[in-house]
Amino acid sequence: MKHKYSEDEVFQVSTKKQLEKRVTEEFKLQYGNDPCNVTLTPGRVNIIGEHTDYNSGLAMPAAIDRWICVAISQSNNKSSTIYSLNYKKCITIFPKSTDKIQYSWIQLATTAIHILTTEFGLKEGGNVVVGGNIPIGGGLSSSTAFVIAITYTFCQLFSIQIRDRKLAYLCQKIEHIALGTACGLLDQYSIILSKKNNFMVIDFHDDTIEYIPIYLNEYSWIVVNSQIQRELFDSAYIQRVNECKDGLEILKEKFNIDGFRNIDIDMLLELKSKHEILYKRLLHLVDENDRVKDMIDQLEQGATNKIGPILKKSHESLRLLYQVSCKEIDFIIERSDNFDGWHGGRIIGGGFGGCSIHLLSNHVVDDYHRYITTNYKKKYNIDPDIL
Repeated sequence: MKHKYSEDEVFQVSTKKQLEKRVTEEFKLQYGNDPCNVTLTPGRVNIIGEHTDYNSGLAMPAAIDRWICVAISQSNNKSSTIYSLNYKKCITIFPKSTDKIQYSWIQLATTAIHILTTEFGLKEGGNVVVGGNIPIGGGLSSSTAFVIAITYTFCQLFSIQIRDRKLAYLCQKIEHIALGTACGLLDQYSIILSKKNNFMVIDFHDDTIEYIPIYLNEYSWIVVNSQIQRELFDSAYIQRVNECKDGLEILKEKFNIDGFRNIDIDMLLELKSKHEILYKRLLHLVDENDRVKDMIDQLEQGATNKIGPILKKSHESLRLLYQVSCKEIDFIIERSDNFDGWHGGRIIGGGFGGCSIHLLSNHVVDDYHRYITTNYKKKYNIDPDIL
């Protein structure tokens, strides 16, 4: 059953300094001393290119001004203690414990520390406090940011020299092992390799990255958190991954192609009659890659009026073809389309709940906030969180 997120004061912290201060204060309360290191790891939005990373596609993400903050010092023994401000829970991780754990954040932290201990020969653990203001389960990559934050902070503390792409691969491995999902590298790359005031364009076919400066001075990007948790996400995500692979294998048998990027619309007609679901999944992939290319062109030309329709088409594709939206976010998009100064938006992240991203004229941001809050509250009796 879908349900609202629980409120927590740490989510309301708005600046880096405030979050760092809150985590550092908690560290002193928990351990009685100052931390040796404090790090901040951002979340991310994905402007366009959804569910393309594990299909050798294109994506355009950017890091955002919401973070996971970790404070750490050596524990002077082999175990590690982690206190979570968001969950108000303290855990102890022992080096050889391999039990499967109920809560995903504990499983992620445990897996990260076990892998670091095994691969880099750590002899000591850490005392840790972690807190963040990235909405959990909202499609802003809170889980990946958490893994990167824990991993990077331990690496700093113990002088492990790993960064950039190698850090991304390591954190992807941790998520694979901890959660059992074959996630792509979109989240890791966009968090670790982002540049300020730039969009990234990631080509997962040849693993290249380029940066596009942001010139949208009269416009604002708004994220609306529907407060709907993505409870179908894990199983449905794996199902989508497998459906794309199955569709590719059928096309490989019929056409001389090597991978997803060789697929064109004419090839997909071979799937339509007998494999309608696979047809829909791959049609989304082909169209979404084209939308990323179109978005690059419009941004480089400064054609902001053409960006909104690209976002709208992406949402329709994610709703009808990839089928990862939900009625609450569809409602937000539909209501937004009636608002003057809203140019486009779409669901972001894995889907089935979470957040949507919207492009608005600067002068209507406050009015839009009130408009969506009023309409969404009236329809679902839920207050959205607007970032």
